[in-house]
Amino acid sequence: MIKGKSGQQIAQENLKLVQAWINERNAARDWDEYEYSGKVNRRVLAEELGFAKSVCTQNKAVRTLIEEADGYWFRKIDEDKKSHEAARERAEKQTNMVSMSNNALTQRIVELEAENRQLQRELTKFKKQQNLIQSGAAGFKI
Repeated sequence: MIKGKSGQQIAQENLKLVQAWINERNAARDWDEYEYSGKVNRRVLAEELGFAKSVCTQNKAVRTLIEEADGYWFRKIDEDKKSHEAARERAEKQTNMVSMSNNALTQRIVELEAENRQLQRELTKFKKQQNLIQSGAAGFKI
């Protein structure tokens, strides 16, 4: 403990340090460098500001500021990730539906092509018979 200052004075100074640090991070928009598991890395914060890590949990005002920063900085990222994940899932579902539809259409095309080939063969046979009939082949009269 620093001589000449009370615990409350030190707590107030720490609170001001944390508030200034948060303002700096907001200005620099570099809070992602301090992220650890979706929260502000308390160890790095304490080292940077020159106080014990326990200040982050024992000083209620400091803890509140840090938790607000956690929520503002990192929950927004989580929400963005969740919305991107939901959009990706919707896109995958749509892609699967389109793929299934394309597969069904491809199968139908294959079936129609087979039917067309069969009809072309039958037509060729009927044309040959018609030519025989028209040419007056034996057994056929016009």
